Amino acid sequence: MKRILIPTCVLAVAAFVVVSAHAQQPSIASNGILNGASYALPGLPNAGIAQGSIFVIFGQNLGPASLVQVSSFPLPTSQGLAGTSVKVTVGGTTVDAIMLYTSAGQVAAVMPSNTPLGSGTVTVTYNNQTSNSASVTVVRNSFGVFALNQAGSGPGVIQNYNSAADAPFNTVTEAARPGQVVILWGTGLGPVSGNEAGQALPGDMTNVSARVLVGGREATVQYRGRSGCCVGIDQVNFVVPQGVEGCYVPVAIQIGNVVSNYASMAISSAGRVCSDPYGYPSADLEAAKQRGTFRLGAVGLVRIIAHLGGVEFTTDTGGASFMRWDDFNRFLRFQGGQSGAITLPLGVCTVYSYRASGSQIDPANGTGMDAGSAINISGPRGNRQLTQQAPGIYGGILSDPLNPFTGAYLEPGSYSINNGSGGTVGPFQVSQTLPQTLQWLNESSITAVNRSQGVQVTWSAADPNGVVQIQGVATDVSNTVTGGFICLERASANSFTVPSAILLALPATGGSAEKGALFVGSSTIATRFTASGLDYGAMSTTVLIFKQVAYQ
Repeated sequence: MKRILIPTCVLAVAAFVVVSAHAQQPSIASNGILNGASYALPGLPNAGIAQGSIFVIFGQNLGPASLVQVSSFPLPTSQGLAGTSVKVTVGGTTVDAIMLYTSAGQVAAVMPSNTPLGSGTVTVTYNNQTSNSASVTVVRNSFGVFALNQAGSGPGVIQNYNSAADAPFNTVTEAARPGQVVILWGTGLGPVSGNEAGQALPGDMTNVSARVLVGGREATVQYRGRSGCCVGIDQVNFVVPQGVEGCYVPVAIQIGNVVSNYASMAISSAGRVCSDPYGYPSADLEAAKQRGTFRLGAVGLVRIIAHLGGVEFTTDTGGASFMRWDDFNRFLRFQGGQSGAITLPLGVCTVYSYRASGSQIDPANGTGMDAGSAINISGPRGNRQLTQQAPGIYGGILSDPLNPFTGAYLEPGSYSINNGSGGTVGPFQVSQTLPQTLQWLNESSITAVNRSQGVQVTWSAADPNGVVQIQGVATDVSNTVTGGFICLERASANSFTVPSAILLALPATGGSAEKGALFVGSSTIATRFTASGLDYGAMSTTVLIFKQVAYQ
């Protein structure tokens, strides 16, 4: 799906020529109605469309071949925009959505604040032909954070407020300071009073109890309400809390038990360029900014020990990626988690989601680079190879899937990795020691997770200087959507509680543990390596214990 970010300026509307009578009937895609900022998938707890919020409709033949956007107030409703109009019906009441833009594959509109709450339907009419009815759930509040990658993930659309004339967008090379006021942009705070189609309706919505969570810490909110520029677009002004810094600090907004998508922001007390203690050093980011390009390499070895029905199964895998960004501005929109570096601050969690039948692909991803025909691994149990799966992507199963009892490969010990004579990425060699498996002390007592209460995990670490990963996934089968989380903590802490604000963003699996899982394990601090054609390369190893749990 192509996703179009609501622009900050208004473009002139070109004259629209009516197509011939042979135009095809509009068609709304399955699960094709989404929040216009988060793109939260149906089946996720935050997928409802809030009164007064921007929503997008994906499909075919919804409008003209070229995008047409509104240019002035009043905004069109029943009269349509370039031949396209949208109707919403809930509980027998039908309202006309407020049009923002239209194109053949995507339409954006505002859900009128007076739309009844509840389950309903949406139809699109284009050139007097009406689409199929698509399901929608209208709610009072469900916030979505705009993201720079225009897909609802990674760096958020956040401005560092220095003055009215100086408010740059937050990026890894333009970090906010602890204690600084920033402006977050999104949609879904809830309904407003007044003529929404006639003008922007700014005002602090103090009746909305919106919690801003930055790295799990609650920030002080100074303003939450509609922007003065645009219909349906909300801004939340808050003070960056003390005690959490990094290049990709998770940010979310919680209203009641509904948590927005998790975006990220850069925070630094030491200058405008951020730094992660175990991730990208600020010097590398500054150099990339000056060059205008960035080239990253990552290699990872992962062991997963699954405890299923009293039987233990072990799966060993390896992966590597080599990506380049020829435009550093594109990298600024990237999520940052595919480089081998630990880009999540310790003691912090974040959330992601994807269609269960698909995969996570960041629209701001880089271009793959050739690192050779294969990545070679040497370890205590011999040699293995990771083969090229796609440009710049290498992977492979290292254990014997036909013999999970004796066919393991990644036993604790030292592993050396190289790429032979290399390719566009020159030869490199890097080594690291796979840690002993930690002891998950309360594994047997966790059979279900109450999402509204959080869950505590305790362990005894083999390497007290390492990092512990806690991950979870939950799948809504009816909507084929999966939500997941990842938390990182110092191994020496010996315990961590995954907060409810993280778990509430996952779909419930009911009483079924087969559709949910919890992982606890240890990771090594990334070991950096160098090669011609790379600006940053890192290797890490991870051992995770897996068990099925229900998310309630």
